[in-house]
Amino acid sequence: MIDEPFRQWLARRASAPAVALYRAGITANQITVVAAVLGLTAAALVAVQLTWLGIGLWLASRLLDGFDGMVARLSGQSSLFGGYLDITLDMLAYSAMAIAFAVAMPADVVLWMLVLLGYVLAITTTLALSSLAEKADRQLGGDRSIQFTRALAEGGETTAVYLVIALAPSVSRYVLVVWITLLAITALQRTALARRLLS
Repeated sequence: MIDEPFRQWLARRASAPAVALYRAGITANQITVVAAVLGLTAAALVAVQLTWLGIGLWLASRLLDGFDGMVARLSGQSSLFGGYLDITLDMLAYSAMAIAFAVAMPADVVLWMLVLLGYVLAITTTLALSSLAEKADRQLGGDRSIQFTRALAEGGETTAVYLVIALAPSVSRYVLVVWITLLAITALQRTALARRLLS
């Protein structure tokens, strides 16, 4: 829900780091990989209950991840492989964080398993709809290599959930129940859209 507005704000108001990265000769794919490595390191820190250090590194990784597409456009080297790499490593990082929280909070492990199931459904509905919409010559909007549809549960909301749980672990179960519900609604939203566009 907030991902696309954030990307637009970043492009308009905070493009200086992307320009600096481009001038330094750093490629978009390198940024994608480094952001993923930071995300995985953040997950490892959360798993060993260095939660705040992990969350800080996670926020840095997600901010850096926002610059790969901008650098690709600046360099004129946008590629389909870059889009593939971006979504694959993003899902690796987001899932690793969920696993890390499950390790750090074993009493909530079943809820975190449901979160992972929600991620599987969210990304499956996204990629299936994007691929089949392209095959049907239907546009979902946006300028990204993979067509995304806005929904209740996206990357920005995921980061917000991780942050809230780090801030207030005592209410983690309530937060997770709400988050699992939003992930389910997101999958249903995309399924309804797919039925309307592809039937």
